[in-house]
Amino acid sequence: MNYEYILNPSLIRPLVFRFKLSLKAAWILGFSLVVSLIGFYVFQISFITQASFTLANLEKQITGLNKEFKNLQLNLSGASSLSGLEKALVANGYEKVGKIHYIQVLESTAVAK
Repeated sequence: MNYEYILNPSLIRPLVFRFKLSLKAAWILGFSLVVSLIGFYVFQISFITQASFTLANLEKQITGLNKEFKNLQLNLSGASSLSGLEKALVANGYEKVGKIHYIQVLESTAVAK
């Protein structure tokens, strides 16, 4: 292995700093970096705020749908019970049957279609 580059710093120095950066260019580069970072920060804050409002609206919708679901379950359990069925039949005009009379057909008679 050749350790000549490690032991001789004069060979490393020209490799590291090949170009000279002026003070004006450094200020312009720094200012543009700060402006771009501030713009990116504002964009991120806007995105986070929009996402939080969307999340809050969705949570409100979930809460409302859960309440509606519970109400529908209560209505379904009330309607599917026997007392609810009896009330629905009376409301639709059905009457309770007292005695059932059947028609009797004798075996000796012919039935026409």
